[in-house]
Amino acid sequence: MSGNNAHLELTEGPTTRPLELVETRPAAALPTPRLPQLLRGKRRGLFAALLTIAILCAGLGVGIALLLGSLVSGAPIVPLSVGIAVMILAWGYGRYLERVVAEKLGQDYVAQLRLLLISHSLLAPKVPSMGITVTRASNDLAAVRNWVAQGIAPLLAGIPLVLISMLGLWALHPLLALALAVPVLLLSVVLRLLAGPAYERARILRRHRGNLAARLADTLAASSALVAAGGVSRELSRIAGSGTKVRDAAVSRARMAGVLRACSLALPLAATAILVLVSRHAALDAGQIATALTLLGLCAAPVGEWGRIVEYRQNYRAAARIIAPLLVEESELTAGPALRENAARAAAQIQASRVAGVWLRGLEINGHRIPELRAAPGEKILLRAKDARLRSELLAVLATARTNARQILGELGEERENRGLGYVVAGQIPGAVSEKKRRRLIGAAFASMVPERGTLGRALRYRRPDTDISRALNLARDLGVGIDSLEQREDTALRRGGMPLTRTQRAGLMTARAMLGSPALLLLDGIDAQLEPRAKAWLENTLLNYPGVVIIASDEPWCAGFRLWDLDAAQ
Repeated sequence: MSGNNAHLELTEGPTTRPLELVETRPAAALPTPRLPQLLRGKRRGLFAALLTIAILCAGLGVGIALLLGSLVSGAPIVPLSVGIAVMILAWGYGRYLERVVAEKLGQDYVAQLRLLLISHSLLAPKVPSMGITVTRASNDLAAVRNWVAQGIAPLLAGIPLVLISMLGLWALHPLLALALAVPVLLLSVVLRLLAGPAYERARILRRHRGNLAARLADTLAASSALVAAGGVSRELSRIAGSGTKVRDAAVSRARMAGVLRACSLALPLAATAILVLVSRHAALDAGQIATALTLLGLCAAPVGEWGRIVEYRQNYRAAARIIAPLLVEESELTAGPALRENAARAAAQIQASRVAGVWLRGLEINGHRIPELRAAPGEKILLRAKDARLRSELLAVLATARTNARQILGELGEERENRGLGYVVAGQIPGAVSEKKRRRLIGAAFASMVPERGTLGRALRYRRPDTDISRALNLARDLGVGIDSLEQREDTALRRGGMPLTRTQRAGLMTARAMLGSPALLLLDGIDAQLEPRAKAWLENTLLNYPGVVIIASDEPWCAGFRLWDLDAAQ
C-alpha cells in the first residue's frame, strides 16, 4: 500500500465487532457513502423505455399543437379532427405507460434496498432498534421510491417536452420562445436556492420520526413492566412529546413544500402573460396563438410538478444519508465470492495446523482481549466472566462469525502469519464459508433467543431443513417441547416470539434446533436454566457424550466439572 498517509491500523467496533484491519486516509479522501446504482440489470431497460416514452410524448404534444393551429386557421375540419383525436389517444397511452414503467423502476430498486437493509439489521454487530428498522424500511424507502417513480420520471417527461416546445415556439416567432424560456430559467434559479432549506427540514423530520419509532418499539416491548410499575401515563407523556416534535417538523417541511409548489405553479401563469404580450406585439394570427397556447398548456403540467420534484429529491437525499452507510457496511459484512476464494487460501494455512476442534485467538471485544482457546472434539468448555455482557457478546461473535473473512485475510498475510487473528471450527473459517456450511458447523441456543414467525416444524429444522421431521420432533420432545399436546403438532403457527409455546417449551425448541445434526461447535448461553427439570437432566446426560465442542455459559452445578475458559484470566 503506497502513499504517505496510508497505513494499516487496528480499530475496534462500537460493540461486539472484533479487531478489523482498515486503511486510514485523510478525512477529505474518504468517499461519501452512496446507494447502489439505480441503472443496473433490467432497470436499464426500464429507464431507456421511460426516456423513449418521454421523447415520443413530447413529439406528439408538438404535433397536436400544430394541428390545432392549422384547424383554427381554416384547414379541413374532418381529417384534422381525426388526426388530433388519434394523437391525443396516443399521447394519453404514452402517459399511462410512463406511470407504469416508472413505478416498476422505483419498486424494483426499493425491493433491492429493502433486502439489503434487513440483511444489515440481521448481521450488524450493533443491532438497531426494531422501530428504527421498520422506519428505514418504510419511510426512508418510500422517499427513495417517490424520487425514482415520481421525481425522475416527470423530469424525463418534462425536460424533452420543454425543449421541443421551445423549438416549436421559436418556429412560430423567436420572441415566443422567450415566453417559456425566461420563466423556466427563473424557476430553476429559485428552486436551486430553496433546495438546501428543503433538505435540512427533511433531515430534521426524519430524525424525529426515527426517535419516535424507536421509543414506540421500546415502550411496547416493555409493556408488561410498565403496566406493573404504574408507568403508563408517564410513558404516554414521553411519546406525546416525541410526537409533537414530529408534528412540528412535518409542518415546517410542509411550509417549504408549499413554497416550492407555489413557485412552480406560478410559472404557467407567467408564461401565458408573456405570450399574450408577445402575441400582441408581433401581431400573430389566431392559428399561431392557438398553437402557442397549446404548447404552453402541455408544458404547464410537468413544469408545475418541478416544485414537488425538488421536494422528492431532498427527501431522497435525507433518506440516502441515513441508509447509504448501512448498505456499505452490509456489503462488508457479506463477503463476496472473490473474497471467499482468497479466504480459502488463508484457511489452507490454518488447516495445516490440523485443528480438528475449535481454535480462537487474537480477538478483542470492547477493548478486552479474549484468552486463546484450543478445544478438541468432545471437550466441554465452561465460559466464565465477571461481566455477563462480555460473555454474551463473545458467544454472539462465535455464533455469527463476526470474525469475517476480511479480518482473517488481513491478519494472516505473509507478514502477520505468526500473530494473526484466527477462528477455526473443524478446519473451517466460519466467516469465510457460506451460510449453509456455517449453520452445519455451529449451533447456538441463547436465553435471549426466540423463534421466528412460522410453523413449529420450520422453526425446529431451521438450521438443518434436510433433517427427518420425526427425528427432529423426538429431539424436541426430549427437551420438553410438548408437541403432542398441540392441536396442530408441528404445523402449529408460532407468533410473537414463539406463542403459544410456554417459556420452557420455547427454550427446549431453541436448544433442539441448536443440537440438531450435532454441529461441531455447540454454544449455550443460560438457556439450560430455562428448561424444565426433566429436559435439563436429559441435556446434562447428552452433553457428557456430545461428539463436538460444547461452550456453555451457565451457573448450574452440573457444569462445574467442565474445563474452565475464564475471560478475566491474565494474558
